Amino acid sequence: MLKFSLKSALYQVPGIIFLICTSRIQIECDLIRKRSHDFIFGRARAFTKRLLALLNVRIEASGLEHLINKPAIICQNHTSIMDIPAILNTVKGKSLFCAKIELFRIWVFGKGIEILGMIKVHKDDRKTWKVLSEAAKNIKATESKSGALTPYLVIFPEGTRTKDKDYKMGEFKRGLFSIAIKHNLPIIPIASYGGLDITPKGAWIFSKGTIYEKVLEPLYPENYEGVGGIKEQSIKLQNDTWKRINDGLSELIKAHGSR
Repeated sequence: MLKFSLKSALYQVPGIIFLICTSRIQIECDLIRKRSHDFIFGRARAFTKRLLALLNVRIEASGLEHLINKPAIICQNHTSIMDIPAILNTVKGKSLFCAKIELFRIWVFGKGIEILGMIKVHKDDRKTWKVLSEAAKNIKATESKSGALTPYLVIFPEGTRTKDKDYKMGEFKRGLFSIAIKHNLPIIPIASYGGLDITPKGAWIFSKGTIYEKVLEPLYPENYEGVGGIKEQSIKLQNDTWKRINDGLSELIKAHGSR
């Protein structure tokens, strides 16, 4: 059963709905004025800043030097619905998220995320893999122009949010790493801590607090060329990514877990 607090029901949720509606209107105006897609995508970051202010949530990011300015896949442990605003706040490129196809059917919101270029995923794993592979191909083919936003495909490789109060990560799905190998796209791991304490899974209850984002050293598919075929390479990349994020998460917990 979805849980609400009185504060969320009377103030936060209506505020979020208002932000979504106003951002959607702004996007429509941008389309009429034939603004560039990069300009329109900037609405997502502006929305994020207003949302974080509304919910009294701060983002503290470190390791920003690891955000390579080239198309890549961003992998982060999944703790709460606040992970998306946290990444949009941290990553200055064009972060393209995967969203369940049902979200695209929501009035106002669905059309907005479609215009922004978010990626529809399906219940069928095979169909989802095909969609993600095509998205990776398009990102890889994007020409970097002066001043243009760098495109990143953002995926939460656990596939679902954790319920573990100690932030223990689940297993990563391997399909993503096969895609990274196939299209030679670097993996940018990000460890995130704090989101679960702000918004627990299964609840629309927002507590004020801080989300800590630690961008970790990228992993490059070409470094795995000597490890058998695509399956063996993707398994090794999957395991190395899991370990890197888990180690980064442990560092965040050690530094901020007692606050």
